[in-house]
Amino acid sequence: MKKIIFTYLLSLFVFQVYGQSLWRADVKPVEEKGYYNIELDQHIIAKSVASHLSDLRIYNSKNKEISYFLRAVSPVQEVSRFESYSLKQNIEKDSLNIVIVDNTKLDDISRFYIFIRSADVNKYASVRGSNDLSQWYIVKQKTHIYNLEHKADNNEDALLLDIPQGNYKHYEIMIENDQNSPLKILRVGNYASSNIYGQFSEINLGRFIAKDSINKKTYISFPDLQDTYKINRLEISVQSDAHYLRHVLLSDTINKKSLKFDLSSKTDNSFIVDYFPLGKHTFIAIENNNNLPLDIVSIKVYGLNRYLCAYLEKGEKYYLEVGMRYKSSPDYDIDHFKNDIPVDLPIVKTENLSQINMPVAVPERQPSLIEKPLFYGWLLF
Repeated sequence: MKKIIFTYLLSLFVFQVYGQSLWRADVKPVEEKGYYNIELDQHIIAKSVASHLSDLRIYNSKNKEISYFLRAVSPVQEVSRFESYSLKQNIEKDSLNIVIVDNTKLDDISRFYIFIRSADVNKYASVRGSNDLSQWYIVKQKTHIYNLEHKADNNEDALLLDIPQGNYKHYEIMIENDQNSPLKILRVGNYASSNIYGQFSEINLGRFIAKDSINKKTYISFPDLQDTYKINRLEISVQSDAHYLRHVLLSDTINKKSLKFDLSSKTDNSFIVDYFPLGKHTFIAIENNNNLPLDIVSIKVYGLNRYLCAYLEKGEKYYLEVGMRYKSSPDYDIDHFKNDIPVDLPIVKTENLSQINMPVAVPERQPSLIEKPLFYGWLLF
């Protein structure tokens, strides 16, 4: 009896230790000192528990914290002059813009840079080619077109439109938006020599399971996911010879977030989402109504490439930690010099991501009034 009471009372007063999730990754050493863009793997981003990745820290081999700032997207490097194409036509009507690019030199073209007056709207583009302005051929079907991070000035947005390489004498670019007014297209052209890093990295979803329910919906889940990723782009491939238009709900039951969009045979079914959490508790619900369920061929998701910019010493060993819920974002001097540091810096990758269990002591529990007499009574045995 004494031993039982002692064990019980001891469990009330001793410190209890719990594991707190913390992840660590090594930063590959650099051969020259200077500023670098440290690429954040999508697995590292998934381990972050704070908004805006404020729980990231970098340390050197002496465990001293190293200052950094977060680059929003992948760096963009422009190493030559911008060359504008001559526009034979620039029509603005309702939510539609139509421009015809003159390629009389018959240059091989695989990319257009389109500068517009800044506008916060969803944009879609399609491209046709012609050699005589009479017979037109499809070059690129209707697709989302995205803003690049850099701007020519504070009032302009730069759009990047990739197309299959060709050398039509004329290209017709049709841009639609989701408002009732057109965009203001300022110029269309290309860079004589440019290098743009990919803005998105694909995330491996593993398999997905699609189940048709009696409530006329198809539910899609991702049972193989171990982490909850923060996705920025979603692509759903549908096999269907007939036209279709289905309402879709993307929902995460843990974070209580949802997003509605439409699957349509008229678009490429590619969607930009704002760091939407996608994991085991995320599902996609497709409203079929009285139609046959769609044949979903593939689902792809992408995360926005993120980089930390930091000054690294030659041969020094650095590591990155993520997962601790800091009360606030770090405050570094380097934040005041973001615009002075080039974006086209060498890129350094991380490796050896692993989990570290950090012990956390729980304060001693004070005995209640009922428990105190028991304790004193035991001392008298």
